Amino acid sequence: MKKRFRKIGIAARLTAVVAVILAVFLVPWVWQVAKLAQDKAREEANASMRASTGLLMSDLKILKGDAAHYPAEGTAEYDLLRANLSPYYNVDTPYIIQYYDENHKRVLIRSPLMLYYYASSAMYYGIDLSGFSEQSLREMNEAYTHELAEPIVTVYGRQVKTDTQVIFFPNRIQIVYEEWTAQTPVEETNQFCSDGGEYIGAYIPGKWPFRTDAAMEGYFDALRYLDTELRAIDGENIPDEEWAEVRASQRYVGTFQVMPYDDEVLLATAALVNRENAYGTCFHLMLPITIALYLIFLFLFYKIVRRMVSDPLVDTAREANRVSILAFDEFKPDLNRGDEIGELNRALSEMAATLHTRWDSERDLEDKRQQFVSAASHDLKTPLALIGGYAEAIAQDISPEENARYLAAIEQETDRMNGLVREMLDYTRLDRTDELKNRKTLNLTALVRDVLTEYAPLFEKRRLTADIADGVRIRGDETLLRRAVGCLLENAAKYSPENGRVSVRLTNSRNHLLTVENDCEPIPENELPRLFEMFYRGDKARDRAGGHGLGLAILQKILALHGLTCKAENIKGGVRFIVCNKD
Repeated sequence: MKKRFRKIGIAARLTAVVAVILAVFLVPWVWQVAKLAQDKAREEANASMRASTGLLMSDLKILKGDAAHYPAEGTAEYDLLRANLSPYYNVDTPYIIQYYDENHKRVLIRSPLMLYYYASSAMYYGIDLSGFSEQSLREMNEAYTHELAEPIVTVYGRQVKTDTQVIFFPNRIQIVYEEWTAQTPVEETNQFCSDGGEYIGAYIPGKWPFRTDAAMEGYFDALRYLDTELRAIDGENIPDEEWAEVRASQRYVGTFQVMPYDDEVLLATAALVNRENAYGTCFHLMLPITIALYLIFLFLFYKIVRRMVSDPLVDTAREANRVSILAFDEFKPDLNRGDEIGELNRALSEMAATLHTRWDSERDLEDKRQQFVSAASHDLKTPLALIGGYAEAIAQDISPEENARYLAAIEQETDRMNGLVREMLDYTRLDRTDELKNRKTLNLTALVRDVLTEYAPLFEKRRLTADIADGVRIRGDETLLRRAVGCLLENAAKYSPENGRVSVRLTNSRNHLLTVENDCEPIPENELPRLFEMFYRGDKARDRAGGHGLGLAILQKILALHGLTCKAENIKGGVRFIVCNKD
């Protein structure tokens, strides 16, 4: 398990940690907010319901007027009271009114369930469906909403006309060829048809009372709740199982108000607006919305961490792998970032640059070693072969004159080999030297003049000119500088033709500190930079002078230790060597 967790990316780990932390704080907060929303919605709904019920009671008292009693059921006054209460129709808040007439008979008025039509006489025609059973209403809903787009409705029952509308209390209703009968028979004194008779004309087709099936189910649940509550108010003992069933199915809460009247009780009870709409929706929707926002946040957090941390680290790892395989040309880290990953990339870039330099240096050194071994082997092979041949000849019975000549040749070749070995040792020693130990201030003017005097025999058959400035001083090693100046003079004498011109010039300018020119054939431009490499000699120079090819390399090493360098260039009729500042 631990190994699997370590294989998970940084973005996934951070997202998991944030998810846990956020969940710990979010769950209690969501629960508290949802509870507060429920409480507030419940308070507002209860206040609204109490206001509606109070308004209903007030209007009911006004409709009663000066009559001594509320009307008995089945009378014209009863029908008129029901008709005048129809404007308060709202399937979302059904109600039941209970009172006792002058004969102390219990009378119930249920909230109207109206189906409205509008005729050309600018009068509304309402059909009160509240007297039908739940089963009949379900069947009627099926036929009315699915049989035809504008079904033909025929109503048989009793008609009551108010100042603003005509209300039908039907005994039966026929939609196309279907028919329903009211729970309490109503005397059929009138007939209404939406497609004929005196009501034919332009009209707005009636809308079925229930907007949706959910609203219809809520209406039936509310009526069952109100009926049970009314039975309980009237003193009936309701079994706990029935209460549990009613409360489990209904989505309403109710309230009731009472009004004393002739030693009896006038009671109105109304169902509150659907709890799911009032506060249940808030509670139930809050959870999926919160979960959705929670998941979206975690997804965005993962993407941001992936983009800002994981992907750059993957890129950095890829670039580091390129360095590990020495693919320096493909190494391109992001150096523009200002964060820790940018610091890592810059450190990696510096490491790669150092490694690249060292790798190139090691490769150059290896090339130089191979060149050194190859050149040394070549230069040592010839004298060793000659020495071997001469020794083999001496071992035979030869004349004293040839014996002496062969011994002289062996001695000459041995001297050449000793000179080569000494130069190789000097170059190796200088190559391992980082700084001079015997550095002091020297009179370079006097040093150059002494070296010119020492090497004067080399220029007996050549035209030497010298322009030596006075007072030129330099800090360095006198022995090494003598050797460097001598190397330049020896090189000029060696490669200049007989009676050729050699010019030496010393100045106080470090950009042209010492200049040595000599007449000779020009050196190819591509060979000029290589003159200071170990064992490099042009073919013509080898044939003429027979040098070892280490003199100029040793010269360059000595000058480098003094902060100087030497460069060669072709001039008209010869070559010029310039000793100048390394910078």
